[in-house]
Amino acid sequence: MGKMSAMHISTSTLVVAAVVISVVAVRIRSRRKRNAQLTAQWNNLQQRRAQPGSGHLIQVVQVYQRARRGSKAVITWCDTGLRQDAWFWEWHVPVGAFVLVSGQSGYGPHNHNPSVLYVHPTQVHAWVPAQAARLAQRQVV
Repeated sequence: MGKMSAMHISTSTLVVAAVVISVVAVRIRSRRKRNAQLTAQWNNLQQRRAQPGSGHLIQVVQVYQRARRGSKAVITWCDTGLRQDAWFWEWHVPVGAFVLVSGQSGYGPHNHNPSVLYVHPTQVHAWVPAQAARLAQRQVV
């Protein structure tokens, strides 16, 4: 009987090990697929950025208010490194996102800021999450 229970335990152990290995393999494949998709999104954004009249690339540094009608955020212009307040109409923009936009700057009455970038939904030409840029940069190195 002792041999039988030892054999049963080892079979159970093998089954558990096979399940664990399968789960890990699926997660690794899913992560690789997701990473490839994000890298492709970044490359597509850069291709669009290179086209004339495509807008300017910004990164969302901080979102300091999410309202029913949009988001107030601090952005950085990727070409100059300058920071600016921005209002994204009808969008709760994710922190860290890279956004290809064509908006206008104007007076911000709530914070008396003379230079707030106003971006309407039709002025967002493309965007990618922050991870897309990090992954694309890792592949270059």
